[in-house]
Amino acid sequence: MIKAVLFDFDETLQDRTEAFEHYMDTFLETFRPNLSEEQIEICKEDMRVTGKGGYVNRVEWCTLLCDMWGWKDAPPAEVLAEHYDVTFGDHNVIFKNSKPVLQELKNRGYLTGVVTNGPSYLQNHKMDMSGLRELCDIVVVSGDVGVHKPDPELLRYSAKLLGLKPEECIYVGDHPINDIRCALEAGMKPIRVNFGWFKDQDLRSDVPVIEDIIDVLRYLDE
Repeated sequence: MIKAVLFDFDETLQDRTEAFEHYMDTFLETFRPNLSEEQIEICKEDMRVTGKGGYVNRVEWCTLLCDMWGWKDAPPAEVLAEHYDVTFGDHNVIFKNSKPVLQELKNRGYLTGVVTNGPSYLQNHKMDMSGLRELCDIVVVSGDVGVHKPDPELLRYSAKLLGLKPEECIYVGDHPINDIRCALEAGMKPIRVNFGWFKDQDLRSDVPVIEDIIDVLRYLDE
């Protein structure tokens, strides 16, 4: 019997793609304020393509951007990467049904939580700004634990925090490996959010696929 529903954060409860659009504006206004509109659009497209939905080493990513742009007077890549980690959470774009689905799960008596990869400050700041933390029984950030998805131990650890067995938990996420395969290996029931950088990639016939987070409710107690 399912007793808890746990969620990834980016591209699951948050529209990370849209949040990144807002972050890019802040980044360019802060560090390259004198660009023309045409130059801004070129830089933003470079950031989208090379950013790979956030699945990059950020210092290496910033170094690559500086090289691509011939940005001779750029701050150190470490400073640019830190800017991302410190300020990205200011640009949250939470899906319209994220709060309602968490509230409905609580109303039905389920435990809820977020289990997310990322540096401690970055992901906790996102949660603090999201308005969702108060609806979660646990928030587990890999940077706080020292274990990162796709290591299934992070999900097993999260279940243990709730006093549950993994098989009593659903895990909802968008990444075919970090979320779906990880949940299966941990012993949880996965649900795939088909959105973001990995949309339509490696969908599985044995894993439910949803387009809207509210549809999680259809798969409870099956």
